[in-house]
Amino acid sequence: MANRVQAVILTTQRTGSSSLVECLASHPHIECAREILEGQPDDLSHVYRGPFRRVAKLYRILRTGAWRPTHRIESYFAGGAAKVRMFKVMYNQLERPFALKYLLDHDDVRIIHLRRLNLLKVHVSTLLMPKRRELQANAPVEPIRIHVDPARAIESMRQAIARYELYEKIFERHPRITVAYESLFKGQELQPEVGRRICEFLGVEPQPMKSTLVKVNPESLRDIVTNYDELFAALAKTEFAATVERLPVKGEAQAQGNAAR
Repeated sequence: MANRVQAVILTTQRTGSSSLVECLASHPHIECAREILEGQPDDLSHVYRGPFRRVAKLYRILRTGAWRPTHRIESYFAGGAAKVRMFKVMYNQLERPFALKYLLDHDDVRIIHLRRLNLLKVHVSTLLMPKRRELQANAPVEPIRIHVDPARAIESMRQAIARYELYEKIFERHPRITVAYESLFKGQELQPEVGRRICEFLGVEPQPMKSTLVKVNPESLRDIVTNYDELFAALAKTEFAATVERLPVKGEAQAQGNAAR
């Protein structure tokens, strides 16, 4: 298609990327898929998440041709009818042979680099993922709580910064913008200013965009982390001390954290 815009959402886990995909897909001139390199379909149809999800994932990868990244990306970009055709790709998926090479060979592909500034929340949310799967069928009435190892949390945050900076360097020749989770959403809707910026980057008219997903985790890390005081005492001695100042204390509203600055 003439003047077709090809783009990707480049990100990692726990950054609000699923909601961003749904928001962008709600725009009449944007077709946005999830992780096609993981065998996800071209649309946002339901994907099986039951006890045999690993088998189902392998089947999807084989059926869609995702085991051949170049072929999968080319076939995806060749499909559809909208002006913008895009999908989500995770850092770890670009470690596979040919996936990264394809994007580097096509420096006209536009990059929306999605990050989360509060890297501690990324780490905690990642730790909660298996617990949420275990309790999914039981519908817990109380928030899940977890112990967080301070040393591992600090190392995870440092690795997150290094990976973000690495991919900023890798894609320095591509047209790209960076968006942060903390400024993305107002409820289920994409913030108008962020939506306008993304639409201008993709070359389409701004439109209200909304996700069907609803945030379920508590905002306050004090409500999640059992060793809250120990964790933040450790962070106060590192380059992430500013995060401690911006994190909530009991009885106060959460302030926006910025673990990367």
